[in-house]
Amino acid sequence: MATAAPHNSKERFDPPKWHPNTYLDVLSDIMKWIKWEGDLKSFVMWVYGPAGSGKSAIAQTIAEMCEEEMILLASFFFSRVDPSRNNVRPLIATIAYQITLNLPDVRDAINGAIESDPSIFSKSLAIQLKHLIVEPLQSLIAAGFFNGPTSRRLVVIDGLDECSDPKIQQNVVEVLANAQKELKLPLIFLFTSRPEQHISVAFKALSSVTTHIDLGQSYLLDDIHQYLTDKFEQIKSTHPFRAHIPAQWPLPDILKQLVKQSSGLFIYASTIVNFVSSLRHNPHDRLDMIMGIRPPQRDLPSAQLDALYMQILAGVDYIEPVLKILAVLVLSTPNFPMDWSLSQVGEFLSFPPGDVELYLGDLNSLVYIGADDEISIVHASISEFLMDPTRSGRFWINPKATHTVLARHCLNFLQPNSK
Repeated sequence: MATAAPHNSKERFDPPKWHPNTYLDVLSDIMKWIKWEGDLKSFVMWVYGPAGSGKSAIAQTIAEMCEEEMILLASFFFSRVDPSRNNVRPLIATIAYQITLNLPDVRDAINGAIESDPSIFSKSLAIQLKHLIVEPLQSLIAAGFFNGPTSRRLVVIDGLDECSDPKIQQNVVEVLANAQKELKLPLIFLFTSRPEQHISVAFKALSSVTTHIDLGQSYLLDDIHQYLTDKFEQIKSTHPFRAHIPAQWPLPDILKQLVKQSSGLFIYASTIVNFVSSLRHNPHDRLDMIMGIRPPQRDLPSAQLDALYMQILAGVDYIEPVLKILAVLVLSTPNFPMDWSLSQVGEFLSFPPGDVELYLGDLNSLVYIGADDEISIVHASISEFLMDPTRSGRFWINPKATHTVLARHCLNFLQPNSK
């Protein structure tokens, strides 16, 4: 199983947070569906939107809300940068384990299935589902434990598009939905993902039992306005340079323009807040820099976000070592299961002690540095931006060339006394 996949895993440090008074309409609509207050036919909900629209924060919040109400059965948060949860192999095992915790009466049946066939986890998704979930639940169903729609239990699967194989992404939807459809399981499934074509096709094939929520601009613009308003007020009251911030800051027109530029992407708004709130700079000046952005005229959700990333990187004093650090974080993470620390990155790249922190001084909006000096990319959209030359331009991280450089550093790292 993947211990980092459930919503409450300590390994998912700093999971996406729900900002108070935001997502209220979305959360309300999802909870009405969960409690069967409306559509009585659908047992699958698909919440979709572009990168940075807040899908994981919504899934996290719903999981926490349903856990409190004791209607959450299991959750699985895919992540393309975590080898333990960027594939489907641990999915059923992780769900089955959570079932044993939330429904102890089926624990013996699940353990018995594993004991009778220790190779069960190498079998197909459908076979694992049958023996580890469907059959163990039958005794409770027969006993009337799941009597009526209010007894349904929720399974949350977040970031389906971050599972490595598109065909498997489709298979996950089909296997889970078909099992419920044919066997009348007392389960409902909440999926979140980007609206990738192959995923859309999978849900369209199940349209009779699926409802969906499109996190379009109109759904979230008011929430982003609320988020920015609250955060700017917080900056004005707590920032070390607050005495130099005008009382009427930001002006209503500026705030309105920022909301419009967000294109419904919470990651755009949160990146702005992180950039403006830097303790090393005057927030008023930093916001002026943001307002000077002239994004490319492309009909893409990422256009404004790309322009923001370009602006931030253009202001970095030590861009060459910064790109080396970003390359280590971006290119090593999918295949190198370790949490980097500042000292480890510095040692790996042969930087003098303390230089990594110096180089990243202007990148708090893009790179997370934890209390124990762990270091990671803030959001997957930054990695995607850096890996796409059409988006990042002069800041592009060339995978082929960079892998060669990283390999050389690996040799030096493993043979510190070599010359």
